[in-house]
Amino acid sequence: MRRASILLLLAITALAVVLTAGCKDDDRTKISKILEQPDKYVDRDVIIAGEVIKTYGVDLFIAEAGAYQVDDGTGKIWVISKNGVPREGVKVGLKGRVSSGLRLGREVFGAVIREEERKTK
Repeated sequence: MRRASILLLLAITALAVVLTAGCKDDDRTKISKILEQPDKYVDRDVIIAGEVIKTYGVDLFIAEAGAYQVDDGTGKIWVISKNGVPREGVKVGLKGRVSSGLRLGREVFGAVIREEERKTK
């Protein structure tokens, strides 16, 4: 009985390590960092997490596209999605590519993220 309990505990611990290995806080980029230096992040993939605070969806017959704004506590950024938008108040984690909102010469004014992957809680 005791051996089975130990094996169960080890299995649960191993599963927890595997599930959390791909989503470390160190992998996340703070939205404030993207907004402070957008030219540093343009055309780069980032991982962010936060709460959806605004949404804008468009039904394009077959594909549902839209945008939603994410707040991670350090800043807010718009995310462009081809796969619909999550509801307001939902916690999301996502991977996407940073694009400039408006570029004049070498200056970048604003930034958005083009969503590649998303997970919600």
